[in-house]
Amino acid sequence: ILLGQSRDGIVFSTDDYFRQQDGYTYNAAQLGDAHDWNQKRARQAMEQGKSPVIIDNTNTQAWEMKPYVEVALEKGYRVEFHEPDTWWKFDPEELEKRNKHGVTREKIAQMLERYECQISIPIVMNSVVPPHKNTQRPPLQRRHRWG
Repeated sequence: ILLGQSRDGIVFSTDDYFRQQDGYTYNAAQLGDAHDWNQKRARQAMEQGKSPVIIDNTNTQAWEMKPYVEVALEKGYRVEFHEPDTWWKFDPEELEKRNKHGVTREKIAQMLERYECQISIPIVMNSVVPPHKNTQRPPLQRRHRWG
């Protein structure tokens, strides 16, 4: 729906990193690389003027959105935040049943506990990466992506 009639619109999901020719294989150890890869793709699309550029990620906290919002503002994009409009979006039991990644109800409950529902551009731009997440990773490994 958000893509509408746009011919230039594109959706980026960090999950795409784990989609291979033979299906989806999630590896938590590669999550940092996956986010870096997705942010790079989004930046390239914005540099090319694609519109809309939709980021389809879990994003439970403002700091997780910041790399995308920074580039969007730098490139003159209007930023909108959308969340699912379902009766079950805050129901760990139902989310466990519906997710395709095998995320447990307990992990989903933890994610919901840290979920920041009041999001705006100033909140995102003033957010900081928590110290336990701010670690340097080795350079992104080159891997072929399908899709």
